[in-house]
Amino acid sequence: MERKLSVLGSPIGHSKSPDIHAAAYRVLGLNWDYERNEVRKGGLVAFMETLTPEWLGLSITMPLKEEAFRFANSVDRAANATKAVNTLVRTEMGWAGFNTDVFGIVQAVHQANLGTLEKVLIVGSGATATSAVAAVSQLAPRAQLVVWARNKETRAELIAFARQLGLKAKPVRRLKSAATTADLTIATLPGGALDGVVAGLDKFGGFKPRGAVLDVAYKPWPSVFASGWQAQGRTIISGLEMLLWQAVAQIRIFTTGDPNNQLPNEAAVVEAMRHALN
Repeated sequence: MERKLSVLGSPIGHSKSPDIHAAAYRVLGLNWDYERNEVRKGGLVAFMETLTPEWLGLSITMPLKEEAFRFANSVDRAANATKAVNTLVRTEMGWAGFNTDVFGIVQAVHQANLGTLEKVLIVGSGATATSAVAAVSQLAPRAQLVVWARNKETRAELIAFARQLGLKAKPVRRLKSAATTADLTIATLPGGALDGVVAGLDKFGGFKPRGAVLDVAYKPWPSVFASGWQAQGRTIISGLEMLLWQAVAQIRIFTTGDPNNQLPNEAAVVEAMRHALN
């Protein structure tokens, strides 16, 4: 049976997932159809009810990750910890949910060879920020974690989550000073959300961050936020790296059922996916 897959979310027109998944399935010799579908907040269950038996799996993006967590019949460890699902796959026991964003962030940072991370700054407090905290607990479990976010309620929840994972975590009021002392800053907000903030940071002597930055927003690239690091000659990591590696884990799930099982000829698969991104 030919398999059908899709990425779901809103807005979805800009998604690069169909390109990178199609590239991977070509290398793997799989005649699978991967599409994109606009599904707005609150619409996941209604969409799932329309799916016919040839549907194998789904990539879930904003704003549906918490809905997907509630919908899944079972979830993996990362999804259970973060209460967010970005991957659904059909099984004999129903729909299994996974969070591959954590893997995507871990791999993106690993690839950059940043060395020891003693202080990490998270910008934002939504579903992606929760995955970023889980990733930091793997990358640098002894690091000091600081969080800058405008929503006091979700910020407090994120810090409580970080402490549950054993991280030393606290909120910060001043983004500018936090960014000048962090070894790694992870910005988890949608594209353009920080542009106005950056204009404020540049006042009164300019913005001189240190360390590296991973900005999950990748269009345009470099983002306005990441440009602050680029101007200082610092390492900037595109959200496309996270997108690439979370998709690798998704494809492992869709083909083997396990995000830890490497794909046949995975180096060639990743190369084709990276080429599709560019």
